[in-house]
Amino acid sequence: MVDASPRHRDTVQQAGESAYKRLREAALTGVAVVVPVLVTLYVLSVAVGVVDDLLEPLVQVLNGLGLTPNASETVVDIAGVAAVVVLTVVVGFAASFRSGERVLAQFDAALERVPGVGAVYKSFRQMGEVMVRSEADNFQSVKLVEFPHEDAYTLGFLTTETPAAIESAADHDEMVSLFLPLAPNPVMGGHLTHVPADRVRDVDMTVEEGMRTVVTMGVAISATEVDDGLSRDRLEQLTGEELANERPAEDSE
Repeated sequence: MVDASPRHRDTVQQAGESAYKRLREAALTGVAVVVPVLVTLYVLSVAVGVVDDLLEPLVQVLNGLGLTPNASETVVDIAGVAAVVVLTVVVGFAASFRSGERVLAQFDAALERVPGVGAVYKSFRQMGEVMVRSEADNFQSVKLVEFPHEDAYTLGFLTTETPAAIESAADHDEMVSLFLPLAPNPVMGGHLTHVPADRVRDVDMTVEEGMRTVVTMGVAISATEVDDGLSRDRLEQLTGEELANERPAEDSE
């Protein structure tokens, strides 16, 4: 039996590593897409279940009085879903007023003090705030940064000015803060990076075009593909961001 040559073994090893890398990337992408859906379905299921439990005694009383003869569980479930939707709209409407904001702030503070539950609730609340933040807090522009290694570039979105404390700790006079999203679901993951300004390149893209590139994994890159790709409303639903229209300012001649 002839032993395999070192070159053959290296080729087999590289093929195995490549297959593992692709499998790992596919798994991570699947998690990024599936987990938000499962969490949403679970939360809705729990909410509807709670409402059903609250409505069950009332339904039994109405059945006993003959007002709702033979009300089925399906009717109760539909009523539960409707109640959750109405409650969500009412809470959102109340939160738009100053008095409602104060009540919700007190509720948030009380819930955050609960051991174990507080940290989880705070994380999801912050995620929700990101998804409904105003246009003033949106990504400002699209940038290109060398990441994760040399000669590999990643699209990033300028978020805000880098705090002076971070610039001082990094020993750089001028830095920018970038969010580097993970495709295809930028809401569920990414990297917040603070990069020296001289390592960041401007990109002639609007934020909408940049987000379209991310959520389509590079399929829809150019502005000419806007009509054939995802709509603006759909992009905002996927990214949780109100997208800006402006391109980066061009140098005047």
